Amino acid sequence: MDISNNTILITGGSAGIGLSFAKELLEKGNTVIICGRNESRLQMAKKSHPNLHTVTCDVSDEFAIQDMVKKLVVDFPQLNMLINNAGLMHIHDVANQSLALQHQKNEIQTNFFGVVALCDALIPHLKTQPQASIVNVSSGLAYMPFLAAPVYTATKAAIHSYTQSIRQALKSTPITVFEVLPPMVDTQMSHGLEMQGMKKLSSEDMARFVVKKLKQGKLEIRPGAAAMMIKMYKLFPGLINLMMAKMAPAMLKDLPTY
Repeated sequence: MDISNNTILITGGSAGIGLSFAKELLEKGNTVIICGRNESRLQMAKKSHPNLHTVTCDVSDEFAIQDMVKKLVVDFPQLNMLINNAGLMHIHDVANQSLALQHQKNEIQTNFFGVVALCDALIPHLKTQPQASIVNVSSGLAYMPFLAAPVYTATKAAIHSYTQSIRQALKSTPITVFEVLPPMVDTQMSHGLEMQGMKKLSSEDMARFVVKKLKQGKLEIRPGAAAMMIKMYKLFPGLINLMMAKMAPAMLKDLPTY
């Protein structure tokens, strides 16, 4: 695909992976709009990168999404690319009810429902473009359970399945549907978390890799250790489940209660 001269909306774009995507795509000659809940963080990102456009929106709120899309298609009629990147992760000890149900609900609404709602709202507009794309960011953990983050991994598995379905549904339209399955990336979300034997990938390296693969037309993009992790899980699911179960206790130790 052409990775220049696009008009791109990136959710969760004020920091971490989303902001690295924004910087990389700006450098490729695109118009980039970043979306987030925190207005001050959006403005900090714009201060560092004045060519960015910003819009405040909580993607867990379907009505906020509808309002944002109505405005964007007027202000940016050439909008032709959506990167669904916004996400939350709570480390959660299910056995000891360490996470209130409302927080689990918010995790589901942000990580998965927000993707569905934004795709639903924006697909009619994307279909009018000569070339359009949707890029859904899931996780290498979409392929496997992880008891330290059960809701997070479930939402990423849901995104993986949803992406495959809409890719088939939209194949006769101008919209190409991609999926990015990152390993653990060195961002605020993963601060303090470690997985034995797995070095965190920088968000900048990940963004460069993903944009390269988008240009090549790779539909399922597995940066860094994610490629090997998914391959090993397919070959040895029992062994990988055991290894990941051994990592969980250190993550669950001394958890705050939300």
